[in-house]
Amino acid sequence: MSSYRRHIASNQLEICIGNVSYQTEPHTLLTYFEQFGTIDHYNFTSPDGGGYVFITYINRKSIDRCLASRPHRLDGQHLYVKRAIQFNADYPREHIDSSRDLMIVVESINVDEKFLKGLREYFSSYGTLYACKYCHEVNFDYILVEFADYDQVDRIILDKPHYFNDYELNVMKCISANKILMNKKYSSKENSSIKQDSIDIDDDYKFLNFELNLKNNSFLKKTDLISEHELEKEVHRLQNFLKQIIEDFNIKRKQLEDDCCEQLRKLNENADKTHQLQQDLEQEYSKLLVEYESLKLENEALNEQYIMTELENFEITSYYEQILIEEKAKTAQYEAEYTEKLQLLYKNDSHPPSSSCSTSASRTSTSLSPPAIPDGDDDDE
Repeated sequence: MSSYRRHIASNQLEICIGNVSYQTEPHTLLTYFEQFGTIDHYNFTSPDGGGYVFITYINRKSIDRCLASRPHRLDGQHLYVKRAIQFNADYPREHIDSSRDLMIVVESINVDEKFLKGLREYFSSYGTLYACKYCHEVNFDYILVEFADYDQVDRIILDKPHYFNDYELNVMKCISANKILMNKKYSSKENSSIKQDSIDIDDDYKFLNFELNLKNNSFLKKTDLISEHELEKEVHRLQNFLKQIIEDFNIKRKQLEDDCCEQLRKLNENADKTHQLQQDLEQEYSKLLVEYESLKLENEALNEQYIMTELENFEITSYYEQILIEEKAKTAQYEAEYTEKLQLLYKNDSHPPSSSCSTSASRTSTSLSPPAIPDGDDDDE
């Protein structure tokens, strides 16, 4: 029992929680149910968790919110939540069993369609109602009211007594235990007169039974005197039988022990193989991991080398492109100078002073004439 004792509270403010997991901590459970309202008292029926838990709120609206939020799940367990009902000795199972059906026992009430219709309207204030009909049991009659939810029936039980048409209704849950009780109750009323008339018969029966017991007792005494030797034989037989049973038990126990040892040996062998396999896998994994790290470092080195080569290639390419541009500029300059000097020579050759001079100049020009350089523009044309 929890150290926190539950105070006596109104039966309208308490809920009962069943199917609580043994892994659920009390603090976790209380925190979950505090979301529906302030908790006044609580009680755990098992000190190790699980079992049933009773929680008392400070007002009925909190219970209504809690019941309206069903189903509840906590730690993977479906919680069974219902309103707590005080124990009633007349109906000892009502505080445990749940039912969506209400039973109203009828004794002297005249039940007709008008009465059933009015009764249906009366109980419809508790929620959805499926049916309200007149039923018959072996020894009594009753009105069955079928609801959509067991919580409606619990509320009706908690709100007792109920009055309708100036009659106090004998309401109870429609469960098998209550039907058995009502059948016994009304059967005893019907049979009271029969029991009164059968007193003489019972007396005669008791007298005959007394005589029969006397005869049986005398017969047993005679039998005891006669069967003393037989008793010794029976004891000896039972001893042998017990000895045989013990021997059979020892043989079977030895067989079971041998079987268990064999199974344990096989399990140990399998465990050793599994352990060895695990070690081999771990070693192989370590080797692969080392190889992976080595290849990773090698790949990084190759990447760095590739990047350096790319940078060097870019620098060399830029350098030679610059040299090529400069050489092209020099070549163009030399071509321009050469063309200019050639034009001057042609101009001097067009006005010779004498034949001798012309001859010498012609020789000179011939000797100075460079080989023809193909014009780039002509090639393009």
